[in-house]
Amino acid sequence: MAASHYTYLIRTFWIGLAGALVSALLMMVGIGFLLMIALVVWLIVRCVKGLQWISRGEPVPNPETWLF
Repeated sequence: MAASHYTYLIRTFWIGLAGALVSALLMMVGIGFLLMIALVVWLIVRCVKGLQWISRGEPVPNPETWLF
């Protein structure tokens, strides 16, 4: 069970970091601000879903996913 949560959190970090870098680069043309807002929403949803699974004692159903 713990391994799926670790995989999920590690993937959340790396995908979030890559998204933040792309958003920062695109801020020069203006779309980066919208992407950054979307990234923050994505990050919050992923963290809340992970906390719900761990509090119920369940493994993450698909820790390799890019979405939720």
